[in-house]
Amino acid sequence: MATAFFMNSRFRLRCAFPLHAPYPPLSLSVSRFSLFLSSLSQPPSLREVDSFTRMLSLRPTPSIVQFNKILGSLAKANHFPTAISLFYQLQLTPITPDLFTFNILMNCCCGMGHMTPAFSVFAKILRMHYQPSTVTLTTLLKGLCLSCNLHKALLFHDRVLAQGFQFDQVTYGTLINGLCKTGHTADAIQVLGKIPQYGIVPNVFMYNAIIDSLCKDTLEAIDLLNDMVLKNITPNVLTYTTLIDGLCKDGNIKDAKSVLAIMTKDGVKPNVVTYNSLMDGYCLFNELNKAKHVFNKMTQSGVAPDVRSYNIMINGLCKIIMVDEALNLLEEMHHKNLVPNTVTYNTLIDGLCKSRRISCALELLEKMHDRGQPANLITYNSLLDGMFKNQELDKALVLFNKMIDIGIELNIYTYNILIDGLCKSGRLTDAKEIFQDVPARGYRPNVWTYTVMINGLCKEGLLEEALALLSEMEDNGCLPNGVTFEIIIRALFEKDENDMAEKVFRDMIARGLLNG
Repeated sequence: MATAFFMNSRFRLRCAFPLHAPYPPLSLSVSRFSLFLSSLSQPPSLREVDSFTRMLSLRPTPSIVQFNKILGSLAKANHFPTAISLFYQLQLTPITPDLFTFNILMNCCCGMGHMTPAFSVFAKILRMHYQPSTVTLTTLLKGLCLSCNLHKALLFHDRVLAQGFQFDQVTYGTLINGLCKTGHTADAIQVLGKIPQYGIVPNVFMYNAIIDSLCKDTLEAIDLLNDMVLKNITPNVLTYTTLIDGLCKDGNIKDAKSVLAIMTKDGVKPNVVTYNSLMDGYCLFNELNKAKHVFNKMTQSGVAPDVRSYNIMINGLCKIIMVDEALNLLEEMHHKNLVPNTVTYNTLIDGLCKSRRISCALELLEKMHDRGQPANLITYNSLLDGMFKNQELDKALVLFNKMIDIGIELNIYTYNILIDGLCKSGRLTDAKEIFQDVPARGYRPNVWTYTVMINGLCKEGLLEEALALLSEMEDNGCLPNGVTFEIIIRALFEKDENDMAEKVFRDMIARGLLNG
């Protein structure tokens, strides 16, 4: 009945789905689709393309099912433009695409974020009197979610239901996940509450998506977990791990351990992500011994630590300046055939720089290059900061010039390090030149940029310039913080400008920055 309504009421159908109307004829979109080829992220399988082209020349022509297999394979590998291009080669032959072909084509359009062509394919399906399947409708809904058109996704959902069509668990899982990923958690919970009236049983995937989104409000997430259990939906390892991670990030390690105990009691085995979340939670609060205990417990339970596990422990050790122990873990990774990544090396290089072991940090940088891990801006910023703090001015300036020469894209943090380092090395004139040059290079000075420059001026007794810069800072919409005020107040007291210092101090209190 619903099919007959769809097929016999095209005008009403277009009114029912005015999301991307009017739908352009599919044949007119060839030139647009050919442009998609330029966005191909990785080379498609030449074998599949050759097979498809060879099949087109065979007589008798293979069935559409054989062509669909190749198109589907390319779509699964995210070779969307290639699949679309081959579809248009297919259209030049007498072979008639079926619903499965159009579903693949629509999926490619949605995967590339091109919803207008996707709805054009949908219109073509209707014109050819195919009955849209749940896969067809779910694909469009997923495309709208991926394109962050959540309002249109909900509108599309409601209008499809009004036409007598039904969605399945996959559809609602997709919709709920899309809503959660874009911060519309309240809408996702509403959808979850409504779907039983459509004959759909909520599943663990839907609950996991919402629990993940709610983990900033862990109490609400726990309530949802309880609701899940009451409805006889069994939480899985992802459910528990998501909740544990949220609790750890919220500082509720005790509650996270309780969830782990419930998880184990229910026969759900923690995985490496579960243990990593707990370790990260302990390291966040410098409870390294407890993090080590979790690390050891993980290996004793038969769960192999991964690169992230080691990165968490290395970061925890470096934070409390136990860099040698962190370097031992790097060696342990090599013995276990785990390949350290850029994060591993950056953490260690930063730790070595903060320990003023610049030569060791540079040696590690060489090893990093030798082992095929590219150094990035974070790597070089750590080295630059370390060199300045170790009074190695000349080396720092050589490194800064090298960063520019090798094409490292600098950020405001790099310039903050440079200005601060020059000020503290007695090169105030150079620091002022760099400071003046920052906006011309396309960077906006932040509170730290102004603060380090104000500090440099105060150290040289240039109080009037410092006060003028403080005023300029506010005029430019950058509000000073507690550190900025403390620098100014200290400099005023040193100049016996007590009345002015007290006035600035009262201003600081009025802004609520006394503990800043």
